[in-house]
Amino acid sequence: MLVKGIFSYFIFSFLLFACNTAPSEDSAPVIVKEDSTTDIIMTDTLPKKDTVKIVNLPRDWQESFGLIHDPQKDSIWFKPVQYYVTQKECSQLAIDFYYGRLRPADDSLTDELLKLTTTDNKKLRPFYRWCLNKTIQVQDGALAEHTGIPARKYAEKYPKEFFEYMDIDTSEQKIMRWTNAISYSGIYFKEDYKNPDKLKKSMMNVMNRNCTGCPPELTNRIEKFVNSCFNN
Repeated sequence: MLVKGIFSYFIFSFLLFACNTAPSEDSAPVIVKEDSTTDIIMTDTLPKKDTVKIVNLPRDWQESFGLIHDPQKDSIWFKPVQYYVTQKECSQLAIDFYYGRLRPADDSLTDELLKLTTTDNKKLRPFYRWCLNKTIQVQDGALAEHTGIPARKYAEKYPKEFFEYMDIDTSEQKIMRWTNAISYSGIYFKEDYKNPDKLKKSMMNVMNRNCTGCPPELTNRIEKFVNSCFNN
């Protein structure tokens, strides 16, 4: 009887172990399709009732810039980036922006970067202008608060250069983005946003004053552009 009891105990223990380790419907492997904006952590056996954990990983914020971060091969305004970044006067902020180390945000550092656009340095201005343009390209609501004034100041100070830069984009997407930026946050301190006619007159006068020797068609473009920025 003792041997029979021991044998029965081993049989019962084996069956119990087999039941507990066999895969069940609720622990079948889970297959989740990835999308373009999230990365998904998967386990081999995840209970159906559990929630799949989704982790938002940082994406390349310069993805749409077309850069390879080789200053000899990347070009800005018909010159290799190396031409700009090797000049001793070049701002480290702009260099960091190019390499992706400085991401524009709702902060004073971004203001310091963007105000470089109106520099008197003709050699570096295209590089700084590129930084502003790319910031406008990726801006969200908070960042858009910082782009309007430097965009307006650049258009006012260098109107002829401004339109040359806009005309390089035949799709007109660039000038639309700059117009929207100025419209959204391009009003100077103490200016009356409730008086768009006064805003237009002020901006138009500055652009025309800085457009000495410009042909009549450019004067007409200035008027059209300013009207678009501060539309009633």
